Amino acid sequence: SASTLPPPDLGMPAARRTEAPSVAPAGNDQGRDGWLSDLLNRADTGPATPNGREAPRGRAAPAPQPQAPQGGGNPLESLSLDIGRLMDRNLAAEMWDRYQRGENKAFTKRLYTPAGQKAFDEVARKYRADRNFKGTVDRYVAEFERLLDEVARDGRGPQELRSHLISETGLVYTLLAHAAGRLG
Repeated sequence: SASTLPPPDLGMPAARRTEAPSVAPAGNDQGRDGWLSDLLNRADTGPATPNGREAPRGRAAPAPQPQAPQGGGNPLESLSLDIGRLMDRNLAAEMWDRYQRGENKAFTKRLYTPAGQKAFDEVARKYRADRNFKGTVDRYVAEFERLLDEVARDGRGPQELRSHLISETGLVYTLLAHAAGRLG
């Protein structure tokens, strides 16, 4: 439930981090979507050092073992290491601001790096073609949206909401929701 979600990783000390909702695909996926489960379960922890700061780019800190088996050799497993390298965080913040002001087509593929565009296309394709994958994405998106609703309901302010949206967890949400057609 959303009440069990900790705060997002914004480069602050570990006590202020948000954990992503744990998403395990329904049924036995035989490891086909292990990369997504791995991504979703690691997005909250991201590459971090013991002092709570992000690890240097290009070198991932040890991550917890994934809940689902990893798909052997899936190129999208790299998503789990650093979602931030797939997207421009500043552009994501700008697009979220425009979206919240009511701009329907605020999100475009220019948000993504070339590797991010490939990941976006693969997620969008699998979302349309694979019912189990779609269910996994839908559960993650719904859980993150419950967290956002809770933040808004508690009156923590627009800055807190924005912080969640541009955190590592928020960037995963953005990629998944955008690829699923929920953001225009």
